[in-house]
Amino acid sequence: MIKKLFSIFEKQMVEEKFLQWIFRTINNLIISIITWVFRLIAGVINIVFKVIIKIFSYPDKALAVLARRHLAKKTPVENKIMFLTFQGDYTCNPKYIAEELLRENSDYQLVWDVKTAYPTSDYPMGLKFVRHNTYEFYKELASAKVIIENTNIVERLYAYKKKDQFLLQTWHGSLGIKRLDGDVVMGFRWKQLAKRCQKTVDYLLSNSDFETEVFRTAYWKDVPSILVGHARNDIFFMKDQEKIAQINKKVHRFLNIDEDTHIFLFAPTHRDDVDESYQPLNYEIIKEALEERFGGKWQIVIRLHNRLKKESLSWLNLLPSYVSDATFYEDMQELLLCTDVGLTDYSSWIFDFVLSGKPGFIIELNLEDYENARGFYYPIDTTPFPIATSSEELADNIRKFDAEKYAKDKEVFLAARGCMEDGHASERIVEKINELMAK
Repeated sequence: MIKKLFSIFEKQMVEEKFLQWIFRTINNLIISIITWVFRLIAGVINIVFKVIIKIFSYPDKALAVLARRHLAKKTPVENKIMFLTFQGDYTCNPKYIAEELLRENSDYQLVWDVKTAYPTSDYPMGLKFVRHNTYEFYKELASAKVIIENTNIVERLYAYKKKDQFLLQTWHGSLGIKRLDGDVVMGFRWKQLAKRCQKTVDYLLSNSDFETEVFRTAYWKDVPSILVGHARNDIFFMKDQEKIAQINKKVHRFLNIDEDTHIFLFAPTHRDDVDESYQPLNYEIIKEALEERFGGKWQIVIRLHNRLKKESLSWLNLLPSYVSDATFYEDMQELLLCTDVGLTDYSSWIFDFVLSGKPGFIIELNLEDYENARGFYYPIDTTPFPIATSSEELADNIRKFDAEKYAKDKEVFLAARGCMEDGHASERIVEKINELMAK
């Protein structure tokens, strides 16, 4: 009898547990459905709000463009030159053009666009500074007789340029292997930007036949190019040993290393994909190879793209003592002047650096992905630079570096692209500016 009662009780317990499991499952399912529905509603509301904000932003942007246009029309043009860089720093071609103007004691007003609250570099006397994208910025822009930029800045701002103003596009790369945005990105926005570039730019400053053709296909089909060289590259032909020593001291002080320490610079390009990330190398074996091949003390110096300044603070915060971060060093050309050996993946700076005659190397990082996303103007193996696909192969290339072959390959490479750099680009550009200012 007791056994039978126990059996009935056990059966009821099993049935109750089963019912509890069913109720619990149904309850969890209902909660999941409700949660999913709420998330869906929240997502839809978020999208709707974003669309509404986007829609309402267009009239605001349109009014801003109209206001700038009105300001430009009522502002008279003065004896003024305005300089703009995408970095917002005192760097690249505009810097060296400004310094040549100062050397020649030109009587023009020189205005520099900065993105920081105050100038953060060794700016020379004779420059006026204006904060980017402010009322004063647009007023200075509207009153400048000549505007000098190193990428499509004025065009992206929808700034109005008058007929008695001249815009010189100096660009920030030369002889580069990677294709420019205008040759890669297709779509309505880029087509509109290309139209504004075509309408706004008066002269393209080129350093080679190759670059002139790239400019023509990228954004500026019918804009005249002037083969004058790039002002920033005059630094590689500089004879002033005192000035070179000053720059060397400045760079080594920034890196906190002795002045007799050699610099190996690794500066990769930016990536167009969302997962743009820094890929570290085996710096120890690279340093050993440098010491073995070239001798002396070596510092590995990393400089990430301008877009990745903030990321560099976290990505490069656990480096060995023989590795430094130069991402925040403003002037790339000064850094290149003091670099003894250079390495990149596909960045155009190495095609400036080649003018120095110092060793340069390429390491292929995600080559297939980069070719699919961006692409090249010419095969990467036609450059003078030894190519590696790993740190170990790079170290081997460094040990086997043939200086005589590299020098010959460099000359062939530059001649094939019609490069005419000779250290006098700044002078030729200032001569053109004087001509425009006299009109």
